[in-house]
Amino acid sequence: MSHDIDKALAYQVKKEIAQRYFRLRKLIEDDSTNLQKLIKRLNEIYQNDIKKSLLRIYSLLIDEELIKEFILKLGLTHIPFLKEFKNLSYEEKKKLLKDIEGGGWFKIGRHSNKILKSYEDFYRKWQKYFDLREEVFDELAIVKEEIEHFKKNYSLDEIMHFLKGLNLEEEAMKASLGSGIDVKKTNSLDSEMAIDIDLKKIMESIPKLDKIPPLEEISSILKKLARRAYLHHKKDISKLI
Repeated sequence: MSHDIDKALAYQVKKEIAQRYFRLRKLIEDDSTNLQKLIKRLNEIYQNDIKKSLLRIYSLLIDEELIKEFILKLGLTHIPFLKEFKNLSYEEKKKLLKDIEGGGWFKIGRHSNKILKSYEDFYRKWQKYFDLREEVFDELAIVKEEIEHFKKNYSLDEIMHFLKGLNLEEEAMKASLGSGIDVKKTNSLDSEMAIDIDLKKIMESIPKLDKIPPLEEISSILKKLARRAYLHHKKDISKLI
């Protein structure tokens, strides 16, 4: 009688371990899928909204040296989308600036106001980007913790032996393990079903735009850059605005 009770308890323990394995694995897969979706959205904001805003400011500054000064004031070490800016045609630059208002009696004032408005638009889009980026980092931390817990506490080869000991039907085991796994084999199953998520590669795929100053902190610098741009490229700016 005692032997039967021990056997029944062992059965339940082994079954619970197996179920926990697949639940955690499914959770990691779902969270990883969600993480990839968040990163995709983040990159879309960066490649569309952030890019458009920066190209607009670059078009108003015109001079690469002035653009470099502007980027340094943002605290960045490289100039995002510089190559794309250099490839812009005159018509494309004009189209970028069309929907940015710049009031003023004189062109120099309108030009300066357009830069300030463009930066205001850039900062607003950056806030949206930054909020989502923080969400990505939070999700990344969760997935990392789940994977560490998974690797520390579970071995699929051992669980397969448990499942076979429970005398499950082959189709039932396939439903749990996935159709790509040969349930008749127990060797190297850990490597076959390893959680293959390169967290370092994911981190590298997240655009780096950590912090930028609000308009009130940089407006005087922008006005000086605008004035220098206008004085050096008056003819080109007059055509654009």
